[in-house]
Amino acid sequence: MQLGFQPNLKGYILLCRLIELALDGDEILPLKYVGYQTLASEFAVNAASVEKDIQNAISSAWLRGNVDTLYREFGETLDENKGKPTNKQFVLTALERLH
Repeated sequence: MQLGFQPNLKGYILLCRLIELALDGDEILPLKYVGYQTLASEFAVNAASVEKDIQNAISSAWLRGNVDTLYREFGETLDENKGKPTNKQFVLTALERLH
């Protein structure tokens, strides 16, 4: 929450579930073919909407969150064209920080 995530966004719920799956030892990589498909089945949506919802949650956090905290935690993963990490970079960095 300190990063600026909004729990009312579907992407936040999906992102949390994706990280939870990985922490439980489930395979999530490659995201497009495994992680997103797993979530799509679980939430009865398509994989493209899972990807987009997670991107929206990350983008929203980057707009609303504490910039100093975000850059301290995820600065090395920023996509230089977008100014925020990709979904994969975000998830892998979050998992690294949680382990």
